[in-house]
Amino acid sequence: PESVEIIPSTKTPILALRAMDISNSTVSGNINSVLELLKQGNIKDPAECDPPPALDVLEYITLFQGDLGTGKCLQAALQHIIFVPGLFHLKMVSADAIWRTFLQHSSARVDENALMRDVGILQPKETGIYGSKPGFHRMHQLITYSGICRHLDCWRVEVKKGVPSHMDLDAFAASEPLFDDLLATADVIAKGYVADHRLQRMRSKNVTQRDGEYENALLLNKYMLLYEELSFAMNTGDVGGGGNLHCCMDPHIQGNQEA
Repeated sequence: PESVEIIPSTKTPILALRAMDISNSTVSGNINSVLELLKQGNIKDPAECDPPPALDVLEYITLFQGDLGTGKCLQAALQHIIFVPGLFHLKMVSADAIWRTFLQHSSARVDENALMRDVGILQPKETGIYGSKPGFHRMHQLITYSGICRHLDCWRVEVKKGVPSHMDLDAFAASEPLFDDLLATADVIAKGYVADHRLQRMRSKNVTQRDGEYENALLLNKYMLLYEELSFAMNTGDVGGGGNLHCCMDPHIQGNQEA
């Protein structure tokens, strides 16, 4: 996809600071670490300096890297700090949302098209791990490869609908379809195989008129595509792409809260 507002590659200087005998496992330790880093970087409040520093830091912000626990500790006492979660943590939350929604509960695994069925094919000896606590790395691998397989299967079904003689994607590729035909098919797949505003109407129907497995498959495809889009935007520094990162962020966070 075309990049939007991609972050340019720049080389930034790295300055070594003195080691600090501070425990970061406590709130006070996190706060003292930040204060000590600012002190070593000679970043001070101009109102407390005599004479005033040559550079007025009031017009600037200072970025610190830390995990979610660090953010909570700092916000508990340093109220002027605005905590912004790192994108890698967002990616972890996204993978966890998919696990909580489609793998954690045993009721989510009985579907014929359930994600656990993919685990049984891709990692048949690790179904127990995926059902309990797989961790980020395993979930990232599962979402990546399961997502690819599911996308290709959607193409296989849709292509066969259009041309019954195309029994598989190899036959479709051998027919050398035009690029415009690929775009048209992709639009049909995006509208028919990915959850959108119509999912709510589907779920409001009488249970005898619903296809629960189809609804679940639509939702899973949506989350996997969002995860793929988020990964691409992060890997390429495409902060304006991926439908903008916040568009990928909101559904995953919502899914995590609902799960």
